[in-house]
Amino acid sequence: MLALIAIATPLFAPPVPWALNFAAPPRIPLVGDVDNDGYADLIAVYPTGASIIDVSLNRKGQKAGFGFQALNPWGQDCQAAASGQFDDKPGADVVGLFGGDKLQLAGSFENGRFKNTSNWIKLPTKLENGALEMSSDGTTLFAFSDPGSVCYAIDLKTKAITKAKKPPLSSGKSIFYDADMDHDGDLDQVEFRYGKEPHTAYEILVHRRISPDEVDSDNDGLSNAEEEKLGTDPLNPDTDNDGLLDGWEVGTFRGLDLKAMGCDPKRMDLICYVARFEDVNDDHFKKELTRVEKTYKELDVTNVDGSKGWDLHLIYLDPIKGEDMKKPWQANRDKYLPSQHRGVAHFMQVTNGGGGQADQLGDGGGCGSNALWAVFLHEFGHQIGMDHNGFWGPAFCPIYRSLMNYAYSYSLEDDPNKIAYSNGQLKGYVLKETDLDEEIPLPYDQVKFLEKGPYRFRLKPNGKTTLIDWNWNGIFGEKHIRADINYSYATGGGRRDDVDKSNCAPWLVIHKGEAYVLYGKPNKPGDGKTDPTISINNPGTLYLRKLIEPFKWEPPVKIAENLTGDPVAASHNGYIVILYPSSQGVMKKTFGVESQPEVVSTNPALVPTVGTSGKRMYVFLWDPTDHSIIYRSMVKGKWDVEHTLAEKSTIPVGFTVDTIRKQAVIGMAQDQTDEKTSRWQIRRYQEQDGELIEKSMDWIEGSKGNSRGSSRCTLLFDNTRDAGPEGRIMFFAQGLTSAKSPWACSYVAVQIADKTIRGGWLVKRFYDEWTQTRSAPAAAWFKGDIIWSYRWVDGGQGPTDNNLHVAYRASGIDDAPMGDHDDLSLFRDFGIRHSILYMNGD
Repeated sequence: MLALIAIATPLFAPPVPWALNFAAPPRIPLVGDVDNDGYADLIAVYPTGASIIDVSLNRKGQKAGFGFQALNPWGQDCQAAASGQFDDKPGADVVGLFGGDKLQLAGSFENGRFKNTSNWIKLPTKLENGALEMSSDGTTLFAFSDPGSVCYAIDLKTKAITKAKKPPLSSGKSIFYDADMDHDGDLDQVEFRYGKEPHTAYEILVHRRISPDEVDSDNDGLSNAEEEKLGTDPLNPDTDNDGLLDGWEVGTFRGLDLKAMGCDPKRMDLICYVARFEDVNDDHFKKELTRVEKTYKELDVTNVDGSKGWDLHLIYLDPIKGEDMKKPWQANRDKYLPSQHRGVAHFMQVTNGGGGQADQLGDGGGCGSNALWAVFLHEFGHQIGMDHNGFWGPAFCPIYRSLMNYAYSYSLEDDPNKIAYSNGQLKGYVLKETDLDEEIPLPYDQVKFLEKGPYRFRLKPNGKTTLIDWNWNGIFGEKHIRADINYSYATGGGRRDDVDKSNCAPWLVIHKGEAYVLYGKPNKPGDGKTDPTISINNPGTLYLRKLIEPFKWEPPVKIAENLTGDPVAASHNGYIVILYPSSQGVMKKTFGVESQPEVVSTNPALVPTVGTSGKRMYVFLWDPTDHSIIYRSMVKGKWDVEHTLAEKSTIPVGFTVDTIRKQAVIGMAQDQTDEKTSRWQIRRYQEQDGELIEKSMDWIEGSKGNSRGSSRCTLLFDNTRDAGPEGRIMFFAQGLTSAKSPWACSYVAVQIADKTIRGGWLVKRFYDEWTQTRSAPAAAWFKGDIIWSYRWVDGGQGPTDNNLHVAYRASGIDDAPMGDHDDLSLFRDFGIRHSILYMNGD
């Protein structure tokens, strides 16, 4: 076969999709009939490391087969490869260049494997940037430098090597090969695309050569004359782009009577085998799935014949029982979806409970029976091509009102019956959280859904535009603001940094513009069964690390070896002042000063918190036995008298200063009722010479809320323009834990101007339901954003347990754009066909 320079377009049918990402970089794309059945197959060589040869067998010219490894390992760092008939056994082989001068042969394909011949041919000299190319007649292999002038011609019959002129090379965004893909004696063209566009950048297309005397030009099982009668395309095997060949849809294929099912080659059809677990109610199962079928039939999307809606054909399997109920959907898909129908149909299992999971652009998945209609639509949407974000970077975009978006998976405009795939109505409107405009360039009627759940933004009609308060500061119509607006499911801090291990709550301190993290490791390894948290019975060593730049830290510095709890620190009087529990009591250590730690309290049970107000540093000591809080302040290295807060707290307190009102603010928690225990709250204080005089109290989410937790809170005050004229408190804490549930998610509660919304607070979970911790998180302002840290728990004290994570953009504000997406067009034009692109053999 020959890599072609140009296509003779009049001789070829329009290209049809054959494979996707099979030969994505850095793979070397090749074509050859490896199994000698008359149909050319795809070959890809992964050159890096041990080198791997992948093969996708041609399924009788109708579809590509699933890729598999035909040789692994082949050799170290393959530099170039070519395919052709190189040994005595009929069928295509692969030759590779290794080490600049060694040609290695993968040949004699049998039972899905190549046989490796490691020293097939040795070149006279080593080639720089070596390349391989076959002659058009398949008798000569060229080995040459590219660029460069050295070229050898290898006679494949005699193995004689002579110097030669370099062969012409193809160029452009695609690589083309001649190959007979449909066993009709004509050489078709296989195009390996290397674009930059989403979805199809690495698509492999087949251009079928058209001959005057052909009966079935597109090899779909229908003659050209039959296609003319039906009104289907004789040059496209899948006229309606649903992954089902035209000939299949008017008859029977591999025992599946598509015609009797109601399939139509000019209308979108989807076939899915469905199986419930035996403990799922059958009436509920079938009622919900009948509703799913109705939803697809009523979709406002046009078919080839001009009709609307798609036909989802469900094939009900017997219930899944016994040990199979313990298996993931992938295993059950492989067992219950008939092998001969891979590439024709999808599979979905339904289990008790909620949620689900599925391949994206694939043929399998699983759903929980709770809200089955919504969950099936969502998970099947993944199978036919959609992600959660509309293929934007940030998740939960408020204007992407698709059921694929977690923000709108179960409800739209507070109505669970309104959820739908997006038709891209707002796709021309793009949002960027670092530069938002509070005048939406759309009329109120088009965006009024934003007033409903989950976001409940405040809007004002403004003629042809709409005013919105994106940052919840009570001001409408601001320009160039920063705000976290996609927090419905969770907020985040960007990619997380694995800094080290920590068996206590970390603490972040900013000193002279530099970030430091304080954390502890146990002095003895744990047993993997008991709580590994540092305590009086499990002491550890305290460390401090300085951030060089995101994802790069200085080596840890040992601070103390007798750590028995959670440390804290503050930048005060030109130094980092560290406080930590020990068996001797609560200790104070000034980093960078050669001195012994100072005993702040001899009670080892007390938990410290530290904060600064101007030149004054406050130290709070919380007693877990009676929930009382004593505090002292320090100015210029001298302690003031000790005080006791009038109110008690069920958690160690947090501290910040409202720089607008000139008030100290303390975060704490109290039992509001017997049912609402450890409810979060803030209390405001006036400072008088180191004493705090209480002025007011505010429950997080108001008195009707339910926000609560078990660990120390960290408070930050935002006095930027985006926070509004009064500024806002941010309250970071871990959720509620118990003896039976010793870890929880982390949250941030943010004050907003509108007190009618949850008492004037938005509470956001960090990352997702799997991001949990045994200890309090930490947060600090840093370089225009928030640096945030926590101690990861993996649930089983495995290798990732107690990982110390740091995130650098914990404001939740993302610099990447986001917007709406036309799901239906993607399904129709790309996803459905490509979801069943590959097919098993008979």
